[in-house]
Amino acid sequence: MLDPSASALEEVRGVLDQYRSAGYQLGITALHALLCPILLLRHEPEAALEVIEQGLSAANHNSERIFEAELQRLKARALLVCGAPGSKTQAQSLLDQALATARSQHARSLELRAAKDLAALWIGQGRRDDALAFLAPIHAWFTEGFDTHDLKEAKVLLDQLQS
Repeated sequence: MLDPSASALEEVRGVLDQYRSAGYQLGITALHALLCPILLLRHEPEAALEVIEQGLSAANHNSERIFEAELQRLKARALLVCGAPGSKTQAQSLLDQALATARSQHARSLELRAAKDLAALWIGQGRRDDALAFLAPIHAWFTEGFDTHDLKEAKVLLDQLQS
């Protein structure tokens, strides 16, 4: 679990500033992807959206696509937290993008994360059967790592959907 304390936030921001000032390009999107969940845990979705846009811009600029799906997923989550009109439609589109990106990269863990968020969105829209039919085969692909946070969350969600 991430530490949402002010000291953790400042530490990640400090490393990000060091990367920028040193002119580093590669690896910077990982810091954006790390900073966003901290901001969301601190109930700062607008700040998270700003960091996400910086991360996506850096990914486009330096062609470092490894965290692109995660940034798309986090943007969907931040928009949902903001709750602006149309945020659910935007979130659905971003989660679809995150899934497509993860699949094109064969990034199964990132695909699972996006699938969990999409299933949760659908549950909120009363689409439980769709959520179950969508998430179950993605979860079933995994043969190990069941003690990881993402697979535990997916299992809890699936158990709720099957009850």
